[in-house]
Amino acid sequence: MSFVKLLPAAACAAIVLSACGTSAKPVAGSIPPTATTAGHARVDDPRTTHVPCLRAHHLQVTEQGQTNLLIGTAPGGPTVTFTPSPGAAQAEQITSRIGSAEVIGNALLFPHQAPDTELKVIEDCLAQGVSG
Repeated sequence: MSFVKLLPAAACAAIVLSACGTSAKPVAGSIPPTATTAGHARVDDPRTTHVPCLRAHHLQVTEQGQTNLLIGTAPGGPTVTFTPSPGAAQAEQITSRIGSAEVIGNALLFPHQAPDTELKVIEDCLAQGVSG
């Protein structure tokens, strides 16, 4: 096949292939963003699993920021900080950037002056859904 015939055939193939996989997308800003949509826009708050358990055991729980819990009252009440992953929690504990925290899944439990009976309930609630 000559170059003159090959060039238009290659151009047609390029046009056809470039249209593969396209879809009509909404105009930017026309759909309000929500955190409940599936995909990349979804924000998983790990506290939503554990707070109901803690409150069911009649513990006073206050959500602080986007990743922390205060159980009871400060400064003696235990605090919980959630990290992005269990590995991140272990890394925080190993590198000694935190003091006296117990790792439960992706949670770091700081006991402060809480009694052992209360800590046992908190540990059980934080362990829900943790494998291994």
